[in-house]
Amino acid sequence: MRKQSIVKSVLFLFALIFVLSDPAICAKQVFYSIHFATLKDIRDVNKQVNLLKEKGKMVFWEKTEIPAMGQFYRVYVGRYKTWNGAVAFRDKLKSAGVVGPLGIQWFNETVESKEMQEPTKLSASKKSAFVQPLYSAPEKDRFVDNKDGTVTDTKTNLMWIKNGWRLEFISALPWFEAMDKVKNFKHGNFSDWRLPTVEEWNSLIDPGNQNPALVEPNPFVNIISHIPYWSKTEFNYDKNHTCNDQCSLGSYIVTMWSGITYHQKKSNRAFILPVRSIVPKI
Repeated sequence: MRKQSIVKSVLFLFALIFVLSDPAICAKQVFYSIHFATLKDIRDVNKQVNLLKEKGKMVFWEKTEIPAMGQFYRVYVGRYKTWNGAVAFRDKLKSAGVVGPLGIQWFNETVESKEMQEPTKLSASKKSAFVQPLYSAPEKDRFVDNKDGTVTDTKTNLMWIKNGWRLEFISALPWFEAMDKVKNFKHGNFSDWRLPTVEEWNSLIDPGNQNPALVEPNPFVNIISHIPYWSKTEFNYDKNHTCNDQCSLGSYIVTMWSGITYHQKKSNRAFILPVRSIVPKI
């Protein structure tokens, strides 16, 4: 027994030395998340996440192939800098009656790139025009939860859908399909929903936060961080470039992981968060 204990200790020491000496691991910031479910249908993933009473500010998933069974989705909730923080959140889920794997797994920051095509980054001049938030840090009572699935931003007179991953918008879509989808969306007796402009997106962004890079406090839930959201603002080539039959082949997107604004082809996919303008009462 003593010999086995010594062997285990030596193996653990070698593993620890390997991890600490690997620059690829040391250079990356680690966080912990809770494995919420492994499901076959992405729609079932959406339903289960939205039933959570204790919602983390981060929800993401990974595709995985299970031998002889096919493709599944592993869903993770929460983002915690410490193991104890993840344990506390997992215990809240358990006390709320959530049944699932609820195992704790560590990730590094490169999770942002999973299932996301690398977009073309803005030039320095265009980036400075879009990435900076348009408003200062929010007052405590800036956001009003309307208790009907919508949020009113009193700073900008905009009404947003509260849930970043509704069943109506469960899939990432190409830009034209996203425009049509949100145009036909009706909620709360309103039918004038649309995609946000890039400036409207930036009114929510706080580049000092990550995952999601939103101003705090805010009432949004289930914000997707590892795949971007569309804006309605199209990307136009400058005067030194020309296009033949169809210009504005790209549109701006925002990633909630870092709050950085990019542009990508309209044929690529991104998620939808509808918004509408509130007409001030005279």
